This record gives sequence, structure tokens and C-alpha cells, in this order.
Amino acid sequence: MPGHDAHATDGRRHGPACRCWSRGSVPCELIPRRPYPSDLTDTAWARIAALVVPTHTRGGRPCCEHRWREYVNALLLIVATGIPWRSLPHDFAVTWSATHKHFSRWTKKQLWGQMLTILRAEDRVHDGRDQEPTAAVVDSSSVKSTPAPGERGFDGAKKVDGIKRHILVDTAGRLLAAHVTAANVQDRAAFADLLTKNPCPSVTHVWADKGYTGQAPATAAAAAGIELEIVSGPKPVGGFVVQPRRWVVKRTNGWINRHRRLVRQHEATLTAHEALVIPSQIRLLLRRPDQHG
Repeated sequence: MPGHDAHATDGRRHGPACRCWSRGSVPCELIPRRPYPSDLTDTAWARIAALVVPTHTRGGRPCCEHRWREYVNALLLIVATGIPWRSLPHDFAVTWSATHKHFSRWTKKQLWGQMLTILRAEDRVHDGRDQEPTAAVVDSSSVKSTPAPGERGFDGAKKVDGIKRHILVDTAGRLLAAHVTAANVQDRAAFADLLTKNPCPSVTHVWADKGYTGQAPATAAAAAGIELEIVSGPKPVGGFVVQPRRWVVKRTNGWINRHRRLVRQHEATLTAHEALVIPSQIRLLLRRPDQHG
């Protein structure tokens, strides 16, 4: 396309500038496309490229860096908009099947957790805090399921047939760990499994609501060297009342629900839904340096 600028003014790349092939797919040969709002900026990609682009040790032509960037862009579009995998727009230089394949591989390699740990530490340092948190807040939210097959349950308290997301965040709402169960699993029963996924052994204090009372959460917290504090107050009369500390994790649940793929349970497995929660928060952390200017 004559006169076409290869880069968007906001740092998002319009189209590839390489000539690689991937098993017969369309070559990345200056295929122009307009950037989507979920696309990585050049600054964001530079922060995670070293984690995403693998070292080429076998023979043959390696995939170019831009193709790996397109895989991440395609995944972020699916998480943000909620479109099915097979409905990935054709103007991407990668196919939906290849994107799903790499998403599954990265999930098994725990790449999302590694990326989240690095970005969270950078964001904490930017805010003048230590890299590792010492306190956290825990909460859960029930999510309705779609007709897709997979494990589910009924949350009698919230009248939701689906799954339940259990999350642990630091005092500013940055995600530390996520654990997904059927909706009929009580918060106190899932607390121990959530703590095993916490990558920050520096956490010694956790705030929670009344759903985490009882012997099981107390035992799990003691085993992890954590002081569990239950935050509760009088029942609200005439409106919503902000509870100390707990509002932070409520806001994180709101951030997660702004990603349409996570508003409902569209995945066939709980592991897949859990794996998509982390990229939603990675996307948030990647955008903050650009917003700060």
C-alpha cells in the first residue's frame, strides 16, 4: 500500500514487516491492518518480548518476532472482546488454531504467571513500594456458565449456575493468584488451594470477609505463615457500605469483568478460564506506563 505508515501514531504496529512462513499460512509480507484497541504498543511489547520469543535451537527458518507479537495481540483481542477462537479476524497474520496452540503451551509452561510476577514488581516499584507485597486481600465471585461443556456448580447464595473465581491481590489490587472452581465450592474450602498458588512468600497478612471463617481457612493460613484477619461490619441499611481493605479486591473483580471473555464461562475447562484471568491483568499492567506518560 503506497504511502502506508508501518507504525500507528500510538505505538501500535499496523502490519508486519517480515517474510516468514508458518506451515503454509499467509506470509507476514507487509500485510497492512489497522490496530485494534487491545493491541500491544511498542513499549508494552518491548517489556515482554524476551519472555515470549523463544530461542531457536532447531533447524529451519525461525518465526519472526512480529509473528509472536501477533499471537499475543490475537489472544488479548479474544480476552477483551469475548469473540470465539474461530472468529479471530482474518486480517491477523496468524490463525486462530495456531494462537490457541501457543496459548495452551504458554499455560502449561506457566508463562503467564512469570510475566505477571515481573510486571507486578515493576509496577510496585513505580509506585514507590517494595517489589514483593507483605499483605493481601482475598475474595471470590461467581460467574454464570454458557452451554459449553465443563465442570460447573450452583451457588445457592448468589443463585448462579456456573463457576467461582477466587483471587488474591495486593493492597493496591494487583493480582497475585487466581483459582477457579465450580460455583458450589465454598470460599473457605478453596482458600488452601488458592494459597498454594500464591507466588509471594513475603505475604504475612491477608484480609478476608466472613466467608473465610472457620477452622479450614485458619489452618491453611497458619501453615503458610499468614495472619488471617476477617473484615466485617454491620449489615448495610439503605445502601452499599465500603468495607475497609476489602473494596480493593472488589475493584479487581470489576477490572476482570471488563473483559468480555471472562464475564461468562465460555471455556471447556476450569484451567482454561483461570489461565485467561491472568492475561487480563497483564494487559492492565502493560497499559499503565503508557498512561503515566
